[in-house]
Amino acid sequence: MIGHDGPDFDACGAVGQVVNLKPDGDNFLAVRSAPNVSAKRIDTLGPHQIVWMCDHVEGWHGIVYEGSEDQDCQTSSPVDSYRAYDGPCKAGWVSDRYIQLIAG
Repeated sequence: MIGHDGPDFDACGAVGQVVNLKPDGDNFLAVRSAPNVSAKRIDTLGPHQIVWMCDHVEGWHGIVYEGSEDQDCQTSSPVDSYRAYDGPCKAGWVSDRYIQLIAG
């Protein structure tokens, strides 16, 4: 979901980075279709991946992230209403334990 902060602010209010992955383990962060561990895993993110933080629900961040390098995800401009993301990039939910705020 984007537009959480209202029509006077950017579609996604913050930028974060994937952190705290276990290099001895799987070393990826699961992107889920909904904000819970039972939701389908739709993608994975590696260490230091940059994401736009667009929503937050009880320990989960709704994120938007680039599908390819240097892609404009169109999250830096306001949107009229709180709505599902329908831009050119990928979107999903990740545990907030693995995202560090870097701007916003």
